Amino acid sequence: MTSNSEKKERSLAEFVVIVALVGVMMAVFINFYIKNESQFTQVGFATIAQSFNTKVNAVHAQWMMDKQPNVVYLASLNNEKKEAVSVNKAGWIDVQQTQLSCDAIWQLVMEMPISAMKFPVSAIEVYTANSNQQSKQGSSENSVCRYVLVDGSYFQYNRAKGKVSKVIKSN
Repeated sequence: MTSNSEKKERSLAEFVVIVALVGVMMAVFINFYIKNESQFTQVGFATIAQSFNTKVNAVHAQWMMDKQPNVVYLASLNNEKKEAVSVNKAGWIDVQQTQLSCDAIWQLVMEMPISAMKFPVSAIEVYTANSNQQSKQGSSENSVCRYVLVDGSYFQYNRAKGKVSKVIKSN
């Protein structure tokens, strides 16, 4: 027969072993997370870029079905009102304003603040030189919107062609 003191000692030893195992497992998990945090961010940002691309193509498809209007109205699951999305002559999401136009495009497409997984996203308008045409500052034909994370990763949206580039990691 075992006495109460022996049972208490055994249960205390079992408790110490369990706490030690849980501590080791937590240390392994935290180490794994810290080593792979940038990879998790990259995968999340790639998913955001894919969602951006999907919405751009959905708006373009609706524009073609609606006989090419200046504004496309999209039904939303969460709201009974239809969302108005402005498009350019080619039917791609665009805005008429000249300041913070890439930020406005993000708001139209993503319907959320310009951030990703608790990381701020910068919206930068990049002007490209076009040798066939004279470039006109402020024109969406020669600019792309670049959405950049702090680590330098970004994807681009070409407003004239409706193309969303893949996520690129700058080194």
